[in-house]
Amino acid sequence: MENGVTDRLWDKDVQEFIEACKHEKLSSVVLGYSEMDDGRKILNVTALYRTRRLGLILVGYRWVEHPERGWLPEFFVGNQTVPAAQQGAAVFGIAWRTGLRRERRHLRSALLTVREIFFKAQMVRAALDVEHLKALTNEEEVSVARAQELTLQTLNDLAYLYSAH
Repeated sequence: MENGVTDRLWDKDVQEFIEACKHEKLSSVVLGYSEMDDGRKILNVTALYRTRRLGLILVGYRWVEHPERGWLPEFFVGNQTVPAAQQGAAVFGIAWRTGLRRERRHLRSALLTVREIFFKAQMVRAALDVEHLKALTNEEEVSVARAQELTLQTLNDLAYLYSAH
């Protein structure tokens, strides 16, 4: 890794991303991409949420394409989904459907943290993409896709190091 990329570890945005990954009920935070029709890539975040009754359950924040409205963010808990714009009552509904109604406040906190991880990762992603593109200029073929791949790998490495396992 180039010095410019490793120096980013001390940026305020990177530190905020790391802090968001340290949520006490979340573990194994993983970031990935969804590819839009025009070739752009949108980050998605998944994590394991530790429940009292059901053990570990997959939660996350992802972007899905709706036929009438385009790309919209949504939360998911297990196989249940809810639009991310409907935070309050919708989290109660998803907690009820997944059998986690007694943990709805903790579940809401975990989902909001997953969304925060997404936004913090977006802030870090822009700077890392630029740094990786600069680092790749010495190679014969500079590839935006390769820079995005390196950025995703760096974000996942940080999430792995700082989220619980």
